[in-house]
Amino acid sequence: MQQTHQPQTSSTPARYVDPEQLICPGCGEQVRPEPPGYWRVADGLPAPGFSHHDGSALCQQVEGTVGEPIEIRWCAR
Repeated sequence: MQQTHQPQTSSTPARYVDPEQLICPGCGEQVRPEPPGYWRVADGLPAPGFSHHDGSALCQQVEGTVGEPIEIRWCAR
């Protein structure tokens, strides 16, 4: 029996997001695209890819997980 594999494709193309346009969802501070300076490896979880400018992890969410940065969207008025 021969198995074939077809790669999954997305209908929307990937787009670049400028790290300057990312903020912490908890405090609204601009983030840097670097892992936190201090990160305790727990439960085999990898270090986040973003941190505050002081090197601390992004603010925790309500469920206790580290937040993912969100993109700033400017609206024309």
